[in-house]
Amino acid sequence: MKILDIFRLSLSHVKKSKMRSWLTIIGIVIGVAAVVAIISIGQGMQASVQARLGSLGADLITVTPGFSRASGGGFEGGRGGGQT
Repeated sequence: MKILDIFRLSLSHVKKSKMRSWLTIIGIVIGVAAVVAIISIGQGMQASVQARLGSLGADLITVTPGFSRASGGGFEGGRGGGQT
């Protein structure tokens, strides 16, 4: 089959099944819009978080030596993690 014949055949099938064609077009449009919206929301949230973290400044981080967790599950000052 030549390309022109294939194009005519496909065009006739699209004309015969109008409802299926419109549903396919609507599905493609909704899918593309959803992908664009998700990417836009993700980039917006990333920029928002970076702006909020950037406004905190590096001088607000506090490091306290000898801090141990209340659960006692880790190393505590070089000793084993268990309670003594």
